[in-house]
Amino acid sequence: MTELIQDMLAWIAANPHWAYLLIFGVAMFESLALVGMLVPGAVMMVGAGPPIAAGVLSFWPVMGWAVAGAIVGDGISYWLGHHYRERLKDMWPFSRYPDSMARGEKFFREYGGKSVAFGRFVGPVRAVIPVVAGMMGMEPKKFYLANVLSALAWAPAYIVPGIVLGASLELASEATARLGILALALILTLWLVGWGVHRLFLVYSPRAGRWMQGLLHWADVHPRMGEIARALADPGHPDARALASLAGFLLLGALAFALMLGLAIAEAPEWPLNQWVLNLALSLHSPGASHLMAALSRLGDLAVILPLGVLVLIWLLIRGQRRQAGYWLAALAFGLLAAPLLGWRLQVPRPDIGLEGLSPWAFPGSHVLRATVVYGFLAVCLAGAGAMAQAWRWLPYATAALLITAVAIARLYFGVHWLTDVLGGLGLGLVWVAALGLSFRRHTRPAPSWHGLAAVSSLALVLAYGLASLTSHQSDLALYEPKRERSDLTAAAWQAQDWARLPQWRTDLRGVNGQPLNLQYAGDPQTLIQALEARGWQVADTLSAENAIRLLSPSLPLAELPLIPHVHDGHHEDLALIKPEGEDNRLVLRLWATPYWVDGRAPLWIGNVTAQHRRMILNLLALPATGTDIGEPLAKVLPDLAALSPRQPAAGGPWLINGVE
Repeated sequence: MTELIQDMLAWIAANPHWAYLLIFGVAMFESLALVGMLVPGAVMMVGAGPPIAAGVLSFWPVMGWAVAGAIVGDGISYWLGHHYRERLKDMWPFSRYPDSMARGEKFFREYGGKSVAFGRFVGPVRAVIPVVAGMMGMEPKKFYLANVLSALAWAPAYIVPGIVLGASLELASEATARLGILALALILTLWLVGWGVHRLFLVYSPRAGRWMQGLLHWADVHPRMGEIARALADPGHPDARALASLAGFLLLGALAFALMLGLAIAEAPEWPLNQWVLNLALSLHSPGASHLMAALSRLGDLAVILPLGVLVLIWLLIRGQRRQAGYWLAALAFGLLAAPLLGWRLQVPRPDIGLEGLSPWAFPGSHVLRATVVYGFLAVCLAGAGAMAQAWRWLPYATAALLITAVAIARLYFGVHWLTDVLGGLGLGLVWVAALGLSFRRHTRPAPSWHGLAAVSSLALVLAYGLASLTSHQSDLALYEPKRERSDLTAAAWQAQDWARLPQWRTDLRGVNGQPLNLQYAGDPQTLIQALEARGWQVADTLSAENAIRLLSPSLPLAELPLIPHVHDGHHEDLALIKPEGEDNRLVLRLWATPYWVDGRAPLWIGNVTAQHRRMILNLLALPATGTDIGEPLAKVLPDLAALSPRQPAAGGPWLINGVE
């Protein structure tokens, strides 16, 4: 993945004219009538920011081409509307989207000429407003004034966040490429889930009733099923659309759970996709990512789900909504009890990665099941409230989907579940939410308002999550940390051949080799520090919340910028020393602890020496960037280590330093 990104950036750097032309085309097509509904222009424009942050594209040319494309796209749309007027509604492809055209006309009548500027930032109408402005006779002078001014605001509104994202990824990739890849993948996944739920709601919900009508033919062969199908597909029911949708998810969830159950019982550890996902997840580990994933996993913890469920139950009882409280209690009880009972009955083992303190059974994923049932049924309750407009009923489902997805990703990241466990928990949770939702929507009156339930549940979630985070975050991190057994080596065996048992490379995604680990040190770190301080080295000031502001001070020399930690085996270095070489360069020596001890009295460390230079991003951010050359920095540090008698046991092997001789 990192090689692919580097290759893309190298191609862009070598062919900037094609990149600028692509930006112009994306901005133009994003602004064209109706075409902008299909082209994810906003996302692609944000994607133009990271190459700017990486220094392969220039800021002002990107802005200029994006603004020009937006002006041309809106201009073509306006000309079409101005030239064809009302005839345009009967022409393809405009004739296929009468609702979009109607929304655009309503928006234009409401805001007049300002709609051209506003419409560029409003998703549902952005692709039709310019053509509607032409159809409805807006003066060209007024249109082009609004067109140009809005384009000047639109381009930076999307590109600048991309630059910020790119700079963040640059910082993340300096520590470890896996952190940058994980952050990007997480953002993209959550965005796709939210967008997908919205699109699914728009496409599936209106058609669900008609699809469920197809079940009615079962009446001749299966009278009981025919009765159920008629009840679900009754167009006279006031909530027929929601009932049919829930019935579809009931079938989908049952199918998913049955499939995952079969895979989990038959071959969970042996299934190649399970192993592939586990290996990928473990290769993504880094301290920063683990903090984030522990926070996401907590959304499915008992310490969060139980207080949320109890407070919502109390609120429903106080409001006198006893039937709704009964359904909520059924959802909460299933979410709490189903996973441990099924886990004990099925006894599918967890991945064996050295974790302690967890229950031994993995299927179905308890966190994912709890999150699916509680957040999913809460979404059913909110969307079913009488006061919520139909156009906004997708929002509770999208919010629930985001929370559930976050929990699922976190559980996979820590390797506490197989992929089949997570999907099984999701499928079983959907079955229960859909079954309860069907009964709830058929036999319970809609609440007069959703505002109270939304406020209570949000407050309960924030309080429970905040309290759990304050009291258990560090213990959660320790729980998900694999235990490493101590191993002893003799000094002679270590220097003769056992040095090869230690990692020789900092590994990147899925075992791809990164920087070589060409130093091994046995002894007290203070002995090494004292030896190097006499040669101009100093303990590095690593990046923290307190010193991060220095990265925004481009005038500071590199020696005064904080050191961005590197990651090996999921951990930051345990010791980092720097030696300045002028204002813009420095040497960095990093050591990581290992589970090995020499002669039972000296811990063994592995590490390397790299060179850093100061790289500027738009003259706003100073980034300590690590160079790719390893040989020259190592050659520079060896004279400084002479007092500790470094030795190289074999050609190409690491240099061994015994600090206890």
